Amino acid sequence: MPASSSEDPVSCRLPDFLMIGAAKSGTTMLTQRFRRHPRLCVSRVKESEFFARDEVFAKGFDWYHSLFEDPRPDQLCCDASTAYSRSPQYPLAAERIAKSVPDAKLIYVMRNPVDRAYSHYVHRITKELYPGEPVRVSFEEHVKADPMCIDGSRYMDQINKYLPYYPKERFLFLFSENLRADPESVLSQIWAFLGIEEVDTSNAPVIANDAKTAQGHAIRSQTTGPLRRVPGLHAAARALPQSWRDKLYSLIAKSPYGKWQHRRHSPPELSHETRSHLINEFREPNRCLAEFLGKDLSHWSELDS
Repeated sequence: MPASSSEDPVSCRLPDFLMIGAAKSGTTMLTQRFRRHPRLCVSRVKESEFFARDEVFAKGFDWYHSLFEDPRPDQLCCDASTAYSRSPQYPLAAERIAKSVPDAKLIYVMRNPVDRAYSHYVHRITKELYPGEPVRVSFEEHVKADPMCIDGSRYMDQINKYLPYYPKERFLFLFSENLRADPESVLSQIWAFLGIEEVDTSNAPVIANDAKTAQGHAIRSQTTGPLRRVPGLHAAARALPQSWRDKLYSLIAKSPYGKWQHRRHSPPELSHETRSHLINEFREPNRCLAEFLGKDLSHWSELDS
């Protein structure tokens, strides 16, 4: 059967709510918790990017519907795709969502915009653009060529894309700092927003998705890669308990070879000068967001926040 027209939703279940972003703000952890709630049916592909990318949208609504695995009538369907708050790179996302699911609710998680932009850069360089390769592009060079990481931290600009279609009360605005400090309280807000009962989802798998953890795994893989190719050594290492392998890697990491690999595959830290520049760049967008939300965001303008 040919795919349905991408312009006309077929008569099938579509998302009741969407988590639209922001990238690197805790959406992966929330998605894992959502999967543990019996009243939620989450797209089997996080970051489907259906409404954002033209080539994905062209697959049609039959394909999109297939991402939701037979939701029950009492379940709410969720699409979690951070590309939906990544304008101007994906300028049609909000309009497409509104045409397809005009009554949807939207969850938007935000983070200190400077920290989020840098974390997004690390993710882009090490996991999407040049996985497994030495880091050769600084943050400053990357955002000059591709401003996506900066644009994604202009939260009010992203919200404004949706306001012509969705009133403010259709949004739930969250902050990653609260999610880190008290995840259960944030989840209670989400369950109330969705109108579903509270359920203990704390047994959801913990997904290490922050930039430093992911980069640590990548550096370890690159450091041990040549050693794994030594005949017999890989098999011998695999026979050791994980704790012994961790201790062995710790010794390798402290060696001149390990330090060299760490330097090659570690993105440069954000400089004091660049952080200060970005704080000033985001100051007015943050002020507009704070006024819109009625929330004090002045700590985002502190150099050591």
